[in-house]
Amino acid sequence: MPDDLQALMSRLEKDPWRQEHAFTPEVSVANDKLFATTSDDAAVGVMSEWLAKYQPCLFGRIAAKREQLSYCVLREDDLRHGDESVRDKIQRCRRQWTAEGFYGQRSGFIVFLISQRIAEAAPNESMLAVARSVAELYLLQDIAPDQIYLDELFLETPTSPVAAWRWAAGVNYFCAQGDGRWWHDHRIPGGMAFSVNSVGHMAKSGKLAESLSDLAADLDLEDLASIDKQPVASLFKALELAMMTIDRAAATESGKATRLLPLPPDHRELPVFPCPVQLPKPLEDKNYCTYGGYYHTDVTLPREYFAPDIQRPQQQEQLSLDFTYLFDDSLDNPDFIRMGKGLRIRESEDLSRERLLKRRRSLEDKVMVEQSARLVNALKEFSR
Repeated sequence: MPDDLQALMSRLEKDPWRQEHAFTPEVSVANDKLFATTSDDAAVGVMSEWLAKYQPCLFGRIAAKREQLSYCVLREDDLRHGDESVRDKIQRCRRQWTAEGFYGQRSGFIVFLISQRIAEAAPNESMLAVARSVAELYLLQDIAPDQIYLDELFLETPTSPVAAWRWAAGVNYFCAQGDGRWWHDHRIPGGMAFSVNSVGHMAKSGKLAESLSDLAADLDLEDLASIDKQPVASLFKALELAMMTIDRAAATESGKATRLLPLPPDHRELPVFPCPVQLPKPLEDKNYCTYGGYYHTDVTLPREYFAPDIQRPQQQEQLSLDFTYLFDDSLDNPDFIRMGKGLRIRESEDLSRERLLKRRRSLEDKVMVEQSARLVNALKEFSR
């Protein structure tokens, strides 16, 4: 019988490097606040404030500022009630996020374990075991390192009350150990977290909000006049923000962990030419199809995050990573980005499984609500 989460936590060891190297001021302050909180709402307030200021991912920063994130807050006290209790709490919060996403209120979800013991622990196999256990209680499947795992999110279609758009969205790990290490961009105060944020859902719900706002103005509909326009209302805008996010990677002693690449001398060598969007001047000379990364930005639990290395290992090779999932025009509907028709991706033989997984994080298909048991149960429990 596998060890439960509380038993795995008991095997964590102090990080000797952290004992000699303090957290950065912004993480240290947030740690103190989080460890002092006694309610989930208070913890969410601290975390939202931190993410809105210090999260390098611009999609996450926007979602935090606009209260478009749902949270499941766990503490070590929760672990003492057993794994089933932890699982049930996560799944209830997940169902609530599912319902909130269906109504266009939330695009992201964070499972957040507040623990001073985790924050001060060494990144090693014991920490990996804890992270895997939390991920399994969240995703309800076996989790292995160096693999891509996805959640899904829905958004109701305005033309049919029984149908919804559906997106797959990648799940990523963040932990306090990253603060000051070469994978600094995946740090988070207070412990560890699993984060999922659907760029496709954010863009589609933003487009719907924009359309409703315009309709309210045209027809003098006061009950819709308060709808805010969203900063991400298309996948074209998402490409710009994705490139800016990669460019904003922290400059550690080992350099940046992700970086934009220059355009090739012959732009026609690119998988897609020309660029489907007019990029701002700082991005005009950057490759809009591919970027470089010393860890895979889609992998849920990279093994690199569970090693004591402060600087990037010399043998770590730069990977070639993909932007084209946001705009590739080899799909059945060439207007799918601009118009958001929601046609299913064509699974041609020349596309790798990884590339298909990446695309499905932003491309949506239409489903009947009753086809998803999780969505049905979420709407029953959290209908508005």
